[in-house]
Amino acid sequence: MRDLRRSWSYHESVLKELSGERANTLGRAGVRLNEALTAYASVLETGADPDRVETALTEARDAAWALVVQRECAGFRSKDFTWLREHWGVPEEVLRRI
Repeated sequence: MRDLRRSWSYHESVLKELSGERANTLGRAGVRLNEALTAYASVLETGADPDRVETALTEARDAAWALVVQRECAGFRSKDFTWLREHWGVPEEVLRRI
């Protein structure tokens, strides 16, 4: 007969590990978005050529989309992207490209 306490303990440790991985992945996606938004703002401030602006905008869009996907994979669902604008300060031009 199996020891159910050991089995339950193993199950709980796996769930804890999964939660930690979700949090870590969300954190990395948030850092990537923050870096991409900072780079985009910097490119806009310096008046760079349109190709650099387009590249920075695309990178910011990709980072925002990656965060949306990671949040949904972690179980955080929302019907719109207002949380991106309110919490992360994602510009409207980035949101329109998602």
